[in-house]
Amino acid sequence: MTPFKIRKRLKALLGLGQESEEARPPLRSKVVLRVVDDGGMEQSFEGHEGDTVLFVSGNMEKPIGSGCNDSTCATCRVEVLDGAEYLSPQGDHECKTLRENQHPEHLRLACCAEILRDSVHVRAFEFLEL
Repeated sequence: MTPFKIRKRLKALLGLGQESEEARPPLRSKVVLRVVDDGGMEQSFEGHEGDTVLFVSGNMEKPIGSGCNDSTCATCRVEVLDGAEYLSPQGDHECKTLRENQHPEHLRLACCAEILRDSVHVRAFEFLEL
């Protein structure tokens, strides 16, 4: 027997152990994010349920821009065109950030909005220049 059951843990991580189905983390379903810019160019990418709009867009050719790491700048604001019901609810901090940065509260912060299922279509205003 190894200390702290290291061998058993390594086997489980590598999928070699005899762990039950209940012990495995559930697979997250795929979701689709479609992003359009003011010029009408649209991009699409797959992510997993629970990923934020900003996280999924990070894999796109032209990712949504962001300027902070604590959701206070509103650089990543987006307008939801379709699939708003598939996003996590807007929290107090998100509303406060939009208000303080003088943006309408119907917008969402891509760094806060988690895609819960299916497909979401948004218009972004700021993009990273790569």
